Amino acid sequence: MTGPARSSDSLDDLPGMERRPAPIRRRRVPIWLLILVGALVIGLGAGAMYLMLPLDAPLPADVGARYERLERGTTAQGFPRLGRADAPVVIEDFSSYACPHCGTFFDDELPRLFEAIAAGRAQFVLIPVPFGRGGPTATRAALCAGEQGKFWEMNDTLFSWQGRFVGSTFHERRVTMAADALGLDHSAFTACMDGGAVRAVIDRARDEFDRRGLRGTPSVFLDGKRIRDYAELDAVSAPESGGSA
Repeated sequence: MTGPARSSDSLDDLPGMERRPAPIRRRRVPIWLLILVGALVIGLGAGAMYLMLPLDAPLPADVGARYERLERGTTAQGFPRLGRADAPVVIEDFSSYACPHCGTFFDDELPRLFEAIAAGRAQFVLIPVPFGRGGPTATRAALCAGEQGKFWEMNDTLFSWQGRFVGSTFHERRVTMAADALGLDHSAFTACMDGGAVRAVIDRARDEFDRRGLRGTPSVFLDGKRIRDYAELDAVSAPESGGSA
């Protein structure tokens, strides 16, 4: 009677040694499949980010209506102007769209000057500086709207958004939607936003801001002298403050 056949493997005869099972071969994932999965992940992430972008760009009621009686133009430096270029009194305002106090000035103080501007006694020049979160995009949007005659409509729209949105107030998509709502040519507006013309105006505004030694916005000047109290503008708004148009 014979016993079971013994393994010819010499390790079987050593104490404490056992045969290990043969390693399992893992199939390699094809490169094309990894690329496909990566593309799907990127696509889903981009889609989620797109859905989080601004979806509305509300315009103020009767946007632009308060400027109907006022002449519009630009200075030699490209800064937007309300009123006649030869008006004897010059009011300059350094403003940023991310500055809440600048928005307050446009809501409460500027309308008091409309009568003097309409009568030709004064001109108002806005010198836009791109400070604060979203400031550069907002400034370019306002100036690009100005290229199509709608600077002041975009100006009031941008100020009206202060405090209404979180983190993306002046997102480029939102300002482009506002441009569409204002009836601007879409292609011309987007080309302007990426162009160098308005950037040159912004650079001149910043240079002027630095030249005058300013530290913040709004900074308002009356005939070249910085005012410390808006009450100093009362003399301009009074009918007897200058000649007639």
